[in-house]
Amino acid sequence: MRRVRIESDSHELIAGFVAGVEWVNDSAVAVIDLDYRGRTAFVVLDDLDGDSEDAVLRLTVNGIEGKE
Repeated sequence: MRRVRIESDSHELIAGFVAGVEWVNDSAVAVIDLDYRGRTAFVVLDDLDGDSEDAVLRLTVNGIEGKE
């Protein structure tokens, strides 16, 4: 199990991503935290099938990228 934090400067992209996770969820991934209040919106996922380290990623109009 691992936690994945996905950040974006676009609140709309995060909202769409969360809606997609909830729609397709096979119970292996759960949304455990979501925040739209700051300049950077984020969602934290609990990845029950993940066996690697926790990750922080960025969601852009081009998709999900590793955070630098």
